[in-house]
Amino acid sequence: MTVSGTLASSTRDKYGCHLNNHILPYFSGRRLSDVDTESIQRFLNAKDEEGLGWWTVSDFKNILSGIFTKAADWGYWDKTVPNPVFRTKLGRKHWKRERRILADGEFRQLLAILPALIQLMVMTAVSTGLRVSEVLGLKWRAVDLVRGWIMVNERYFRGDTDVPKTDPSERCLPLGILVEVFRCFKPVDAKPEDYVFSENGEPFDDREILKKYIRPAAERLGFYFLGFGWHSFRRQNITRIQEEGASPVDAQVQAGHSRLDMTREYTIITERKRVKAVKRLQKKLLPKGTYWSPDAGFAGIVRDV
Repeated sequence: MTVSGTLASSTRDKYGCHLNNHILPYFSGRRLSDVDTESIQRFLNAKDEEGLGWWTVSDFKNILSGIFTKAADWGYWDKTVPNPVFRTKLGRKHWKRERRILADGEFRQLLAILPALIQLMVMTAVSTGLRVSEVLGLKWRAVDLVRGWIMVNERYFRGDTDVPKTDPSERCLPLGILVEVFRCFKPVDAKPEDYVFSENGEPFDDREILKKYIRPAAERLGFYFLGFGWHSFRRQNITRIQEEGASPVDAQVQAGHSRLDMTREYTIITERKRVKAVKRLQKKLLPKGTYWSPDAGFAGIVRDV
């Protein structure tokens, strides 16, 4: 079964797999009128019990809801009858794969053993929070080497070139100190329509880079974990810029998310951040020179008059 061409190619591929491998086999042979809230809830519960991730089961729910919405639009479902998906519930949110990012030292180790071109791709992803499709789809016409910004207005995913997946995804991002690297890296004869990261003029396949370079490097260094890859670098940017003072809204704009709650899902609340916040609070409450003793408690505090 094919999925609407209005979706991003990566989303079409994912939803197509969900439909063909899970939804259609389960509901095969049933009419829309045979599929009610109870049967959909049983399906969602069964998939959760199979050990599928919360977000995957959430995708199933969204696809089913979309089927009934479109059926109503096209006259196959009575619009006066509520969408049976609306009253279904998902279980407690959980992740099938570990949600973590590399420590700064681990990232430096990884970067050090990657080839120069892959280094720059990874550092660009971590510096900007670009999706891998946006890294691969970056063209020189979108790189402003004078101001030091990149304009995200195109993406490439496994042979498919398109505009970014949502309106907020079209955004401008600072390169920071990488602007000097990009100036050095840009070929003298580069044309505006040339891809920044390419092999023989063609953009890379994200899977090949992971398989050939990034994952073997992480395994060799001993800090590979299930799910480690391009999403980890994006999560690292969204987390770290907030540790360095960016607000959650800043991080949302940086990531190109439509909703702030999605940015929160990408944010890892690290021990380092909480420790730093606690110490800052304590320094404000307990001025320098304050000490504690069993007899006097905290001493050296100057009381406001």
